[in-house]
Parts: sequence; structure tokens; C-alpha cells
Amino acid sequence: MSKKNLDEEDASELKFGREFQDAQALLISEVKVLLEATDESREIDGASTDIKRKTVEYCARFSRFSDKHTIKEIRQLFPTGEFHQFETAQLANLGCETVEEAKILIPSLNKRADIDESHLQDLLDQMSNLRKFQAY
Repeated sequence: MSKKNLDEEDASELKFGREFQDAQALLISEVKVLLEATDESREIDGASTDIKRKTVEYCARFSRFSDKHTIKEIRQLFPTGEFHQFETAQLANLGCETVEEAKILIPSLNKRADIDESHLQDLLDQMSNLRKFQAY
């Protein structure tokens, strides 16, 4: 990897390189739902690969939200434009409980002067409540 490529990619600056400019950052829970949907549609065609099986196991283990309705509600908590999609995905995937924890784990939040900490804490609390009361 060249020095130029390293300068182009920096998650703390929300720089992800050309390959990811038009890509959407997904929650692990969303990946799990997508993989389960492809499993159902391909059961007729044959067995899943070992890599896909391991990916599904990973998603099942680390997915914080179990049903589509809760995942949709999580997405609606973060209006487009308020947070970068990477920040939204990280906040949901990591399950931060405090603003301080979120800023430590997601450095781009630390660099933003426009973040209202009380609003962010409210969003984190709402995510926590959605997780606690989701249907299994």
C-alpha cells in the first residue's frame, strides 16, 4: 500500500478511500438479516460455503439487534446528515453506553464540534432501550 493510499484512508477523519465512497455502512444485525435471506433463497441450490457459515456465526454472535423491526427503528434514530453512516453503524454495532465511551471508540466523533453530547447520550439510551425490549 502506497503512502498516497494511506493518506486517503483514515476512519477518524471519515476518509475511506475510493472503493467505499458509494458503499453503505451496515450494522452487523443488517448483515445477519441479509445472509439469512440469501440462505433461505439458496437452500435449493446447495450448501453454503465455509466462509459464509463462519460469517453467519460471527453475525449471530455479535449482532445486537435480533429482529427487522428493531433494526429499522435503530436506523430511524439517526437521521441522514446528522451522523456519517460509518458513525451510525459503529454506534449501533459497538453498543456504547456513554458519550465518553462512544468518543473513545469512534474517534471521528471526538473531532466534531457540532455534536450535542446530551442529544448523543439520548440516542445511546434509546438504542439501549430498544435492545432491552426487542422481540426475540
